[in-house]
Amino acid sequence: MPREPGPVRALRPVALEAVPATEWEALRSAGSAPLTYGYLRAWESSELAGLRSRPILARRPGSEHPIAACPGYAYDLDVAGVRSRAAERLLRWPRRIWPRLGVVRAYELGCGTPLTNPFLVADPGLLGGVLPTLLEAALQEADRLAASFILVQSFTSPSGPVAEQLLGRGFVTVPMPATALLALPYGSFEDYLSAMRAPYRRRARRALERTAALTVEHRTTFADLAGELARLWRAVYDRARELRREVVTAEFFRGASEVEESSVLLIRRPDTSIACFALLLDDRPWLTFVYCGFEESAGRAEGAYFRLLYEIVRFAIERGYEQVDLGMTTLVPKLDIGAVPVPLFGWFRHRNRLVQRAISALGRGPLRPEALQPRRVFKSPPPTAAELVRARNLDIAG
Repeated sequence: MPREPGPVRALRPVALEAVPATEWEALRSAGSAPLTYGYLRAWESSELAGLRSRPILARRPGSEHPIAACPGYAYDLDVAGVRSRAAERLLRWPRRIWPRLGVVRAYELGCGTPLTNPFLVADPGLLGGVLPTLLEAALQEADRLAASFILVQSFTSPSGPVAEQLLGRGFVTVPMPATALLALPYGSFEDYLSAMRAPYRRRARRALERTAALTVEHRTTFADLAGELARLWRAVYDRARELRREVVTAEFFRGASEVEESSVLLIRRPDTSIACFALLLDDRPWLTFVYCGFEESAGRAEGAYFRLLYEIVRFAIERGYEQVDLGMTTLVPKLDIGAVPVPLFGWFRHRNRLVQRAISALGRGPLRPEALQPRRVFKSPPPTAAELVRARNLDIAG
């Protein structure tokens, strides 16, 4: 049950690096691997215009240890790149006259990885009591940073206790692109294939046979591969037709290699070159697929990307994960291997209420993400999106 934390005060450190790692990590619980101190510090090396780390912490008066925290980042938000290529096309002509149309100074709470509660609380029962302090401090920080746009993402519901707090402070919600979640109630990869309906099972076996010359390698340290991973990731970014925001760098992959929860799954050619890779985060009992990289020829002619998806599933089953979050991009092939689309919602507030209403209308209208339905991949229906979310105990973030 929610409990009152007693008097709390907010702190606004100048950067995440000013917070002791042990204090930050003491607040984390299952489902927060993307908010690992080391992973966030690695992500901060990404290339994103104007990126500055500005976390929020809450402490009891007289105490040196935080009872709650939230990552915060200021940056220049390009609506065209974040929302979709549809937004980019909509803004292309007007930007010939107003080059920065659709670019605003933003302050974001949390991180861009879906299915991650942006608020870290040592005792989840205290969230309701400490949330007002965190949000008020965030609004003050946004003003100090001259941010026109405040974003909190990504939630699995547009309603609930957190939503009420945000609504009461002038935030509105917009649908975000869905993420793909796959339940794994299988004893082996062969059991997973056997659970499929015949057309999907044949497709899977053909994909595995076609790519039989490719080999799979799992590595928990990969700093020596950082340059190649960054190059392959950039190849995906440059041709992306969906979300485009931060550019992750070789420095990011070197930093991520030092994070205990992170690893890479490599698909190698017979000459040992990397055809495709996935960056994974261990959030046991869940696995999160964060970034991937491959050249277009590897994805199309070699079939490396489809092989990668099946190998992520195999890896997760063999290591006993209950679910794997396959992420927000290229959803169609992920649905074809049995994943269920989970709708996501972001909350935002713009300094100009007219602009806020216009963005909200666009987000619910022409820029609304496409609604996708699960495929009938398995003989028995998989858990619904709502059931998958409940299994992760994400109601607290709703």
